[in-house]
Amino acid sequence: MAAMQISNTMAMTAPRRSSPAFRSAMAPKVALRKTVARAAAAKTAPAKTEQKEWYALAADQELFLNDVQNEAIVEQLLEREWYALVANQEFFFNDVQNEAIVAQLREREWYALVANQEFFFNDVQNEAIAEQLRERVRFFNEQEMENDFYLVPNPVWLDAKYPAQAKQVQRPCVALVSTDKDWIIFMKLRLDRVLKIDLGDMDTVEVLKAGSAVVDPVSPEKWTAPYAPYSKGWWDAFVPK
Repeated sequence: MAAMQISNTMAMTAPRRSSPAFRSAMAPKVALRKTVARAAAAKTAPAKTEQKEWYALAADQELFLNDVQNEAIVEQLLEREWYALVANQEFFFNDVQNEAIVAQLREREWYALVANQEFFFNDVQNEAIAEQLRERVRFFNEQEMENDFYLVPNPVWLDAKYPAQAKQVQRPCVALVSTDKDWIIFMKLRLDRVLKIDLGDMDTVEVLKAGSAVVDPVSPEKWTAPYAPYSKGWWDAFVPK
C-alpha cells in the first residue's frame, strides 16, 4: 500500500514530456547532445579547400605590348616587393661565423670562357663539348636546378669592356658563361685554348647580350674522328633566347 502511494506521488509530481517544465529541464541535455554531434561530424567531414576566383582581360597583342598609351602596364607588371636584412658592417663582412654570406654573394658573379666559334663548334679535338653541356643540363633537370650556363655568340661586352682581351680572339667568337666558378675552371682545363674572363657582378641581361647570331660553321673537308660529328645546330639549345 505504501509502495502504491509513493508511485502515485511520483506520477503526480513528475512533469509530463509535453509540459514546459519538462522541456526546460531537458534543454541543457539536448544542447549538449547537439554539441557532441557537431564535434563528431566536424572530425569526419573532409576539409574544405580554399577556392580562388580568376579573372582575365583580353586584348590584341599590339595593345598590350606595343601601344604608346598603354606603357604603364609594363611598370605594373614589373613591380616587385623588396625585403631587406640589416646589420652592422662588422657582422656582414668580418664575422668568422658569417663567412657563408660571402659564398652566397659570389654565386651571383659571372665567369666566361671565350674562343673563336670554329674552335667551339667545329674543332675535331673539341667535339666532346656538346656532350658535356648536354650532360650538365640532364643533371640540372634531375636535381630540379635552374640552368646557370649559356653559349653567347659574339658577346657585346667583350669589345665594350675588355678591349685588350678582345684582340686575342678571332671572329666570329663564342663565350661560355656561367655563375659556377669551379665548373668554369674545370672547363678551362678541359678546353685549354680558351680565354678566361671574370665578369664579376655584371648584370645578367648584359652578360647574355649577343652581338650577332651564330654564323653557320663550315664543316671540315676531312673528319678524322672515329665517330660521326654532331649535327649542325646542336648549340642552339644553349644560346639565350
